[in-house]
Amino acid sequence: VKLGGRPLAAAKIVEAPSDGGYSLEAKVPWSALPKSRTVRIGYRGAVFFHDADASSRPETVIGTSEKRDYAHLPPLSLAPELALGSGLLRERNIQAAPSQNLLANVVGDALDERVLVYGPYLVVLGPGYREGRQYYYRDLEGTLLGFEVKDVTGDGRDDFFIKKRVQGSKGWVEVAEVLSYHGGSETPEPVFAQELRLAIGDDAMIENELRITGRGRGTQISLRATKARGIDQGSFARESNTGAEPVLLPWGEVTGQTFEFRDGRFVVRGETKGRGASAPAPAAAPRARPEPRPRGASWAKAAAQADPDGVYAHYKKQRDVRGKAKFDLRANLAEGAGKERVVVHDRDLVVFGEEFLGGRGFAAVELVAFARGADIKKLSTRDITRDGKQELVIEGVIESPMPDDLGGGVMKREVVMVYKVVGQQLERVFAAEVARNVGDKRVEATLRFTEGRIIELSPGRASGYSERTYPWRQKTTPDGGFEPLVLPWSGIDKVRLRFDGQKFARID
Repeated sequence: VKLGGRPLAAAKIVEAPSDGGYSLEAKVPWSALPKSRTVRIGYRGAVFFHDADASSRPETVIGTSEKRDYAHLPPLSLAPELALGSGLLRERNIQAAPSQNLLANVVGDALDERVLVYGPYLVVLGPGYREGRQYYYRDLEGTLLGFEVKDVTGDGRDDFFIKKRVQGSKGWVEVAEVLSYHGGSETPEPVFAQELRLAIGDDAMIENELRITGRGRGTQISLRATKARGIDQGSFARESNTGAEPVLLPWGEVTGQTFEFRDGRFVVRGETKGRGASAPAPAAAPRARPEPRPRGASWAKAAAQADPDGVYAHYKKQRDVRGKAKFDLRANLAEGAGKERVVVHDRDLVVFGEEFLGGRGFAAVELVAFARGADIKKLSTRDITRDGKQELVIEGVIESPMPDDLGGGVMKREVVMVYKVVGQQLERVFAAEVARNVGDKRVEATLRFTEGRIIELSPGRASGYSERTYPWRQKTTPDGGFEPLVLPWSGIDKVRLRFDGQKFARID
């Protein structure tokens, strides 16, 4: 066995007789390969037998490959690469080569991982990742426009910077997203997600400009609303549901933002006010860019003195809201002993009260996960985080068309979301899919709020579906910010999440 024409002392070759000839086995130590200290994945190779019995020159050469260049050599697959071939690639009938095939240090151990993109699927595998036996994949849920691997969080690990296009019923949205293993997570988590361009029909478009400067801890992201074409403030109605922060509007209150990485996420460092901005509100701490979830907003104070009824009237006038609220209840949500009032108009969730913001302002969030207000089915309150304050529990339905190859029709996903008043705004701290319906077929899970600030998700039952006929696999990581539906045949006993002070996070 030779490397570069020189014999390898630690290498071995063994031959054994077999019917009609003999078999060969070659053993080459990792130490013999120059890059093996950091790269032990993605190798290719072949065995060649040279027959030179009658002369000093080979008379016959037999090999496991006809050519010797890297592109034509067969892969020397390790366990996770074999698992990928028999798993995702076979199940999705993926035969084309990956559009991205990179080596990167995303997990942070001594060995690089292999990063692949097959159509909408991001794949990560490596000899030190998941004990070198499994691979990770994620549906990017869109058409890939750009993909880059670099450290933007400053922890020495490479992160994924992704641009994708998400198609909707009336147009498309371009989204920029950063996925990161920051903090030692076993799977990459979104630390930044922002809509950049929104197209409605063939002629209307809103565009933002995104710039990333610096590297590592010095990385800064800047966002600027640039132009709108074929659409204006009077005709615009947001209908996208990408889970990312919405595109900035040229006529909006905020037309520019800068972000820096802090506390595990990119947070807003500064804002540029637009022509539509009202008088500046009191300064507040930087607002975190959450794992894809709707933007929370606190409006400037609406009255000179405590006047909750006047605040409510101000909200309705500002948002051109008429009629009674779909839901209207009272609960102690914020600081102080008094109860706040909570109303839902269309998709707006609004909080105000005698003690909240001094009785002179309100907080609101648009529940953009739902296409219309009618999809919000229930609003209730309970102290889930065990801090003596009530959280808001929203139940509703998200509808989406089924692909033609799955029979068409409409898929209805039943979801539960939990919102909490944090300071002067509403933050989503939990979201999960708890049932899925297609026609008369249904799969459901069980959700339970338990002691100790814990939420449990466990399998329920299926009607009209079996493990063989259900067209989706069990997902193990959040999908668009929602904990995935736990399937009856998943083998999962339960998923437990505990409130960590900011959100409900998995604990096992």
